[in-house]
Amino acid sequence: GAPPAAFDWRNAGGRNFITPVRDQGGCGSCVAFGVTAAVEGTSRVAIGDPTYSVDLSEAHLFYCHARAQGRRCSNGWWVPPALDCYKTPGVADDACYPYRDVDQECTGLCSDWQNRALRIAGWKAVTSITAMKEWLATRGPLVACYTVYKDFFAYRSGVYRHVSGDAVGGHCVCCVGYNDAESCWIMKNSWAASFGESGYFRIAYGQCGIDATMWAVDNFATGVWQNNKRIGGLWTIDQDRNAWVFVTGIGWKKVAADNDNIFFNLLTQLAMAKSGGRPVNYYELQGVIREVYVW
Repeated sequence: GAPPAAFDWRNAGGRNFITPVRDQGGCGSCVAFGVTAAVEGTSRVAIGDPTYSVDLSEAHLFYCHARAQGRRCSNGWWVPPALDCYKTPGVADDACYPYRDVDQECTGLCSDWQNRALRIAGWKAVTSITAMKEWLATRGPLVACYTVYKDFFAYRSGVYRHVSGDAVGGHCVCCVGYNDAESCWIMKNSWAASFGESGYFRIAYGQCGIDATMWAVDNFATGVWQNNKRIGGLWTIDQDRNAWVFVTGIGWKKVAADNDNIFFNLLTQLAMAKSGGRPVNYYELQGVIREVYVW
């Protein structure tokens, strides 16, 4: 069917999957912020948990990976190479390399960053507006870029349309939703929460090249641990290793079926957790539970 008439990941069934608004400051690092916001939001959507703690390092992405490609605060970057860096070698958490809005030259990066890096499995460019809406309504936020004109700096609220002033440059942000009644996209900016609508802005469809292309994060190559969760249901079907568990507050998750030993071991532990009402920690990769630890 057609995508819904409106969608916003800040309120998807009453749950907010979007991480807090950041501030890129006086550095031309918007690509790192727009891409990271989309990766963080998509990771929460992928595991079904809006409380999943994820705060990735824009500084690592920009001052290390982009720097290796000759990029600096003064000359900016572009989305595809940034997404490629999320594929390999990946991006560490913010605590590993906190952001300051000056060229940090990749000095002071934590020594164990490789073990802390999140990696995506892939990404894709989305070029049709219908496909953008379908992705947003089902898979997660997108990265979007547009031309900034002088009148954009006067934006406070409402739906932005370019009226006056020259172009002053390009900017990249994270698209978290859309609204057909208002004919607009909903964007998470990286100019602090004091900008626009609590750090967000709405921009009309077709304005300033905003929807010429958007970019989607297409899965994760590194998994996540989910801690202190409850198993509310267990569903198996009488065929080769097909089982799903219902994680309370998150939803249905497939149980890894790599081989009989792994499958039946996981199933035994999950059944034990369910019957005993005991919390579990589990490791999930690409939507599949691969390790379980019962308290």
